[in-house]
Parts: sequence; C-alpha cells; structure tokens
Amino acid sequence: MKSALPTRVALVVLATAIASLASDSLEKLKARADAASGKQQAKLCLEYVQGELDVANSLFSQGQVENGQAAIAEVVAYSEKGTNAAISSLKYRKETEIELRRTANRLHDIADSLSFEDRDPAKAAVEKIQQLRSRLLASMFGPKAEP
Repeated sequence: MKSALPTRVALVVLATAIASLASDSLEKLKARADAASGKQQAKLCLEYVQGELDVANSLFSQGQVENGQAAIAEVVAYSEKGTNAAISSLKYRKETEIELRRTANRLHDIADSLSFEDRDPAKAAVEKIQQLRSRLLASMFGPKAEP
C-alpha cells in the first residue's frame, strides 16, 4: 500500500501555486484597470472588484479580519473608480449598475457571516456601494430613478 503523503504534498504545492497565480493575475488586472480609461476602465475595475471580493471572503474565512477589511476597502475604491469611469464615458453604465448590485449583495452576505464586532466596516461598504449605484442610476435616468 502506497503512502498518501506524496499525494498530499503535491496537492498542497498545487494549491499554493494556484493561489499565487490568482494573486498575481489580480495584481495585473488592477494595473490594467489603473492604466485604462472610459468603458474599458469601468469593465476592468469591476472585474478586479469581483476578484478582490473573493480574496476578502477567503481572508475572512481564514480568520484574517484586518486583511479582509483591507480587501473590502479595495472593493469600495475600485467600485467607485469603475462607477466614475462609466459615468464620465457614458458607456457600460447598465453593466456597471448590475455589477454593483451583485457586489453589494455578495458583500452583504459576507458581512452577515462575520462576527458582530467585525460587521460594521463591511456594512458601511455595502452602503457606499449602494450610494454609487444611486449615482449611476441618476446619471442614466435622472434624479427620480434613485432606488
């Protein structure tokens, strides 16, 4: 009977390599979002937001609350950057609104999974993203369109 140790070691090495690649590609996506403009910047920012939201959820699951809160701050910052790009370019606004709604819902679910003491920054982030959605809807349909 063969030992399962080499298989476990290989799986750990593989998981570490995949996590490293994901982090590296997320940093590249962030750099591309920073360098882009208009519709492309809005799209790239929101792709980065989704990836960073995955990172935040993972960090919270691992008990790294401070790092998770930092990732949420990145989510809010790039949500705002993407919203501003969509509004200024008058492109990708509908898709941006959909992604912001999805982000707010997912962030709300993450916040609900946190301990009571750690929820406030995540709940504040949800509120900020909802405000961004309101700005975006107002740019699309006028002030009466705000949710």
